Amino acid sequence: MRQTRQQLDSLRAQIDYDVRTALLDLAAAGDQVQVARSALDLANQTLVQARDRFTAGVADNLEVIEAQEAVASANENYIGSLYSHNVAKVLLARAIGFAEQGVKQYLEGKGK
Repeated sequence: MRQTRQQLDSLRAQIDYDVRTALLDLAAAGDQVQVARSALDLANQTLVQARDRFTAGVADNLEVIEAQEAVASANENYIGSLYSHNVAKVLLARAIGFAEQGVKQYLEGKGK
């Protein structure tokens, strides 16, 4: 009986750990999405400014090309952060026991 209780306590502790870890990972992934979105907005603003300077004849097209590359890189980072965020949602759903029913709900953004 004692061994069964110890196993039950151990299982509860593992579940608690898994849920807490999944929640922390989800929060971190959400922060990454926000940072990546801000970086993408900044890169787009930089591109607009570079194009304006080029149009005004103040800068050459190299600045515009570099700004376009920054936008492309920021887009890739944003997409990667969205992927990580969705994976974190799935892992949380699994940790709380909603692996099948909850995945669709979490991916649709209702699990925030």
